[in-house]
Amino acid sequence: MGLKIKVLAFIIGLIFFGFVLRSLRKNVMRPSYAFLWICMSLFLLSISVLEPLYKWISVNIIGIVDARHIIYIALIGFLLVYVFYLTGRISQMSDQIQILISQTSILEQEIKDLRKQEPAEKKRTPETNN
Repeated sequence: MGLKIKVLAFIIGLIFFGFVLRSLRKNVMRPSYAFLWICMSLFLLSISVLEPLYKWISVNIIGIVDARHIIYIALIGFLLVYVFYLTGRISQMSDQIQILISQTSILEQEIKDLRKQEPAEKKRTPETNN
């Protein structure tokens, strides 16, 4: 990998890391989501620093001759893990929404029942004139 690409990847990683930390400090992002993005930014930073290690892993362990492919595979893997995580969160939120809808409908029905009982109770109680 050329020096320009290494420097560019490092700078992008730093900017991205700073952006994620800033989002955490301002409570824009939850820590559980930020963890994944911090890992992504650290991976971007490591591309330029640990390129020889990635080349060694790709050639000797995995058997991929071109080390760039291992980076693509890692990025795609990260995205798959992130999509899986978000799918789980969406499923949890969907279940919570269903529970809230049920509870809201029960409460609305109870309010209607109480409003129906209210006029009947007023008719039964005699009004006192002072």
